[in-house]
Amino acid sequence: MRRAFFLRTARSLRARGLRRLPFLGRMQSFSTHSVRDEEIHKLSHPILHTPEPNQTSFLDFGSLVDRLRKEFKATVTGTHDEETAERIKAMLNTVRFNPKEWGQYTNFIGNRYTRTLVGFDHNFVVLLLCWEKGQNSPIHCHYDSSCWVKVLEGQLQETIYKYPTEGGGALTLEKEMIYYENQATYTDDNYGVHKMGNPRTDIPCVSLHIYSPPYAACNVFDRITGARKLVPMGSIYDRSCPFEDDQICVSSDSNSQPGILSNIDKISLETFVERVEDELDNKLVEHNQSNIGPLLEKLVLSPDEWERFVHFGERYYTRNLLLMREKFSIMLLCWNHNQDTPPHRHGGNRHSWFKVLRGSLQMTHFKDDPNERLKVCAGNEPAEVTGSYTIKPGDPATYEGPDDACHALGNPSDSETAVSIHVYSPPYLHLKYECSKDGQEKSLPVVHYGQMLSQMECFGEGWRGCEIFSNFHAFKALLEEAFANADSYHCPELHTKVTNLMSQIQINPDEWRQHAQLHKEHFVRVLISESEHWMLILTCWDKDQGTPIHDHQASYNWIKVLEGQLTEENFQCQSNADKKHDQQGAWKQEKTKKLRADRRVPEEKQYEESRVQLVRSGVLPPDSVTFLNSDIIHRIRNESGRPAFSLHLYSPPYVKAAAYDVVSGDTQLVFLPQEQTHHKDDA
Repeated sequence: MRRAFFLRTARSLRARGLRRLPFLGRMQSFSTHSVRDEEIHKLSHPILHTPEPNQTSFLDFGSLVDRLRKEFKATVTGTHDEETAERIKAMLNTVRFNPKEWGQYTNFIGNRYTRTLVGFDHNFVVLLLCWEKGQNSPIHCHYDSSCWVKVLEGQLQETIYKYPTEGGGALTLEKEMIYYENQATYTDDNYGVHKMGNPRTDIPCVSLHIYSPPYAACNVFDRITGARKLVPMGSIYDRSCPFEDDQICVSSDSNSQPGILSNIDKISLETFVERVEDELDNKLVEHNQSNIGPLLEKLVLSPDEWERFVHFGERYYTRNLLLMREKFSIMLLCWNHNQDTPPHRHGGNRHSWFKVLRGSLQMTHFKDDPNERLKVCAGNEPAEVTGSYTIKPGDPATYEGPDDACHALGNPSDSETAVSIHVYSPPYLHLKYECSKDGQEKSLPVVHYGQMLSQMECFGEGWRGCEIFSNFHAFKALLEEAFANADSYHCPELHTKVTNLMSQIQINPDEWRQHAQLHKEHFVRVLISESEHWMLILTCWDKDQGTPIHDHQASYNWIKVLEGQLTEENFQCQSNADKKHDQQGAWKQEKTKKLRADRRVPEEKQYEESRVQLVRSGVLPPDSVTFLNSDIIHRIRNESGRPAFSLHLYSPPYVKAAAYDVVSGDTQLVFLPQEQTHHKDDA
């Protein structure tokens, strides 16, 4: 019965390009002559259909980790066979990643290239490498590990040498190659030893590297003498940065978590997750009165979990996402020497609990003022500290509530690493903070590992502010799921869920630009996807283009600005009944005729005598999302002086509109045809 409401759409009408709407908003009286032809033309040009231009896949890093996990189901003990190597290389050649996502992981420094952990599993590790102008790696091997590389930005040069013999001697050059943006390559020790680097002296380079199985050490070679030296992965960068460290693999009877628990009291990660879900499902229990803290104190990770989950970063602490559910997320934070968070708050009415598993951490609370936060980030002025304390293994779990002050957490040790486990409710992903004197917002992303919930669950109220990098195919599936679970188009819960989805979804610009088209005379609408319940359209606006004043004939509308900015104006129109009983009698008919005859009269003056009144207007900046009710009367214009692009979701599908005459308020019904067209690259 729930979905019966949606199934009223008449298939016979659909065959003719029309749809029967299961409900109508307020009805207008339609005129066939009062609205100017040029206004009708702006609204009635066809919605274009563009076929998929190529087979490129647009992925996010979480999806890449999931895909690699499926590829490497069995335990990997050495280099992969040729078929597997070529299959993954081909996949990497076709996928594209959102620069906004991978940009969060970039870390450039002047004296060497950097490596940042992006994702991992026991069979592989994914790293983002940043190369400043002219930077190179040492000549090295991969210790029976397979290595795939994809260039995300700039150029990357690979120099391959014949694998040296034990006797030493100068290395023999085999070949040199340069890889360009979006190209991928593969290597292992069977190809020889190599070095990689940025050959350009004018631009940096960013590359994605996959190692399977992960390796903790490798040989580096001297090109002249052939001398080799076995070094841990971190030692290549003259700093301890273990991706696997024997010291952190503890046995079940280890003293790394001092004798605070008996074997009876200990609970596994799996049991902990089940009990946290039960706690959060109990709506009568407040977060600060829940048992999550005591449960966390009983949690003990297994030796296998320690080995799989504990990964350190060389410059920033790592935020390893272990698990994400609709109501909470669990992260393992790994702190190298002297690493700490920027001053921040968790926001979003969020609660958090954490305990230290290894080492010690220092919690510092600051005066909760934006200027104080910027002082700490800039590092050149002392900030006002309101409190500070140390947390060690065996201490009770620490609770932070929504009203707690701005704080920073970090590892103060010069020689010891630290590990802590954190629970957030509602879930927490990217840590956003203000950095530098100008107050620019930055983000510390997660490292992908854990069991993920269905993507639809990521768009609840608690996820507001969390960016979800995805593609149109996944977006369509999310929309289908959202509308399938709704009672009607009018459902407020549906509107909230879709608004959150539109706000959080980040579509790769390379993907939506494949569909984008501009026309010199009018804005262009391109159909991205549609169903019985909704229609998704990419609208392309050249400078100074806009819609006439119109409604959507009972369709709800969401607008997300992808690039540029738009101006949106909302109007109201007096009804025919109001018009009939207007105290001004003939409603200044002579002035109305005069205004119609002289369209050069300023628009503001027209509104003074108009049945269509401007209610409000505003600028829609990039990434903004606007929800419009089904009875809205509005228009959109691009006044920015450059092209703009926006994504529009209509529910029910947008198949007709009413255009309004600005003076009389008369309307004319306009049907929106659809037209098949070839992609611009096919011409």
